Amino acid sequence: MQHIVRRVTAAVVMVLVAGMFFAACGGGGDDGGGGSAYVPPKGAATETLTFHAGNFYFKPNNVTAKPGVAQIQLVVDNNIHDFVFDGAYSGFQLEGDGGSAPDAKKIDLKPGKYTFYCSITGHRAAGMEGTLTVKK
Repeated sequence: MQHIVRRVTAAVVMVLVAGMFFAACGGGGDDGGGGSAYVPPKGAATETLTFHAGNFYFKPNNVTAKPGVAQIQLVVDNNIHDFVFDGAYSGFQLEGDGGSAPDAKKIDLKPGKYTFYCSITGHRAAGMEGTLTVKK
């Protein structure tokens, strides 16, 4: 009987460990869920959107863009910050440490209104977010 209890316990532990492993291997940052997965678009960008990140701010924090392929660039003025979208473009993330070259990626912007923010704990709550509006 004791042998069966050990086997069942070992099996339960293995299932829990496997579940934690696969959960940790899931997608990118805290993007609020939803949205389509980020896939780098082909072709040249038709516009570049540059965001500066500092102590709990993005400049600019309210941007209007045209639909199509854009290059989004994050310049970090100090500390460590990132740039992710809430509920859209899951897996899209720019990262900066305040001392290296800007991080940049191309993205295919669809018409709509998107919230972006810094996903580092406490930064969004401190006001580090903004809105990107893509006009038709």
